Amino acid sequence: MAEPDAGSAHWRGLRVVARGANRVCVIDPELPGHCLKYPLPPDPAARRSLRHRLRALLARLAPWRGGNRLELRAWRRLHARLGDALHARVARCVGLVDTPHGPALRCELVTGADQAPAPSVYACLFGAARGRYGAEALCAAVSRFEAWLHEAAVPLFDLNSGNLVAVERAGRVELVCIDVKSVLENKEIVPFSRWSRRLARRKIARRAERLRRRIREHAPLAGAQAGH
Repeated sequence: MAEPDAGSAHWRGLRVVARGANRVCVIDPELPGHCLKYPLPPDPAARRSLRHRLRALLARLAPWRGGNRLELRAWRRLHARLGDALHARVARCVGLVDTPHGPALRCELVTGADQAPAPSVYACLFGAARGRYGAEALCAAVSRFEAWLHEAAVPLFDLNSGNLVAVERAGRVELVCIDVKSVLENKEIVPFSRWSRRLARRKIARRAERLRRRIREHAPLAGAQAGH
């Protein structure tokens, strides 16, 4: 999903995990350990690029191109090739479900040792989890995630700080992706990066370096807390 919004902590009475421009993710009230992703209607007051407006129009005209369906197809394609090993790096998509609030995508909720939702990298830089991990630990986690993308040949190009959550494993920070629709979502007019393994690796490397640069610019000193 996109970078979380620091707005309301609840949506239609459900606890919000993350909120982007197009979808909101909430705790699943019926299945513990899971979350639900709901599409959001366009905000008429928001200024959006032509590309985003066209994408929203296509999603309305062709529901199969909507964010939830696209993410589920992307996850299933990766799982068919990589098997359950995928779960270490990508949150599992369970399926589309009907709920009292409309159709939603049910996913496994990525949690920490305390069973609370794992913080996104964005939250570690600007939100409630700011100061939990230092820049060095987060950058190293980005590098290991990047290495996995290269090794597994996963064309995940949307490496933004809201799509990756931080978990602790074996005494170090690791990243898990909570939105893989960019595996299928094409933002290029001519998708050369999807046709060439070399170009895909270069694009992933650029996106990973951009994320590391953002972390270095905004992460507090290791162990420091927000406001200190």
